[in-house]
Amino acid sequence: MELHPTSVLLLLSCFMVASYAHNVHLSTLNQSLIVSDSATPGKVLKAGVDTLTITWAYNTNLTVSDANYTTIEAKLCYAPLSQTGRDDRKTDDNLDFDKTCPFDITNGTYKRANTFTWTIPKDTPSATYFVRVYVINAKNHEIAYGQTTNDQKTTNLFQVDGVVSEQKGSGAWSVIGNSFGYRYAWLLMLVLIL
Repeated sequence: MELHPTSVLLLLSCFMVASYAHNVHLSTLNQSLIVSDSATPGKVLKAGVDTLTITWAYNTNLTVSDANYTTIEAKLCYAPLSQTGRDDRKTDDNLDFDKTCPFDITNGTYKRANTFTWTIPKDTPSATYFVRVYVINAKNHEIAYGQTTNDQKTTNLFQVDGVVSEQKGSGAWSVIGNSFGYRYAWLLMLVLIL
């Protein structure tokens, strides 16, 4: 039996996708960071102009050890109000598929307490947001987090006046991409080409 080069490429691509996925669920992570931001209630922040100061600290009242915490990733996240009817912002408990927090604020070495001031980028869409900080271990997996809002994501939210974002995607390709997830859409495209 002879293997076609494109079949080998497809097979290798599947293994790469499988090895990339790390299957971490937000609901299984320790909420061991206390996170706050400098947003003033009722004030709308201007993208490209205003700054946001984010502070996070390890919650010393917990019995969870932070010995295996190596790095952090701070993210700007859509509040449920700005996710309604938007598959490109959809929340999923599996972090491989979650689209709640697409914007990087900062990342770096874990410290028990830290403060970071961030200028909101000009290309940030107008929406209602909160901040989430993930803790990463040496295997590059999220193992803990903290966020500026409650579990229902209804408190301590802030608005950004930024670029007007249009509903992403329309037509057949968007339906395929949203059905299978953006990470796997390229794989489907490759299969269709074959």
